[in-house]
Amino acid sequence: MTQSLTILGSTGSIGTSTLDVVVRHPERFRIFALSGHSQTAKLAEQCLAFRPQYAVTANEAQAAELRAQLAAAGCQTEVLHGEQALCDIAAAPETDGVMAAIVGAAGL
Repeated sequence: MTQSLTILGSTGSIGTSTLDVVVRHPERFRIFALSGHSQTAKLAEQCLAFRPQYAVTANEAQAAELRAQLAAAGCQTEVLHGEQALCDIAAAPETDGVMAAIVGAAGL
């Protein structure tokens, strides 16, 4: 059975390592949602590779930039922003597991 994962902080070292595991085991995992604080270009690459249902950025300006990049590539990932969006994707009933790879107090 495939597990649906949410990765908070997918653009950092722990997040990218987690995505490497997902790549090696596509029969076991699929990505439901990704978040990246300010590395919009890297988050866009990840969205194009994994096609999550949601992606979350830190603020509206980054979200708009990510939406434009994904739309130009034909990716239908829904882009959200802010702390509440992080909480929403982490608590979504569609996700089976959450990798909390956000550093510092923000990750708590």
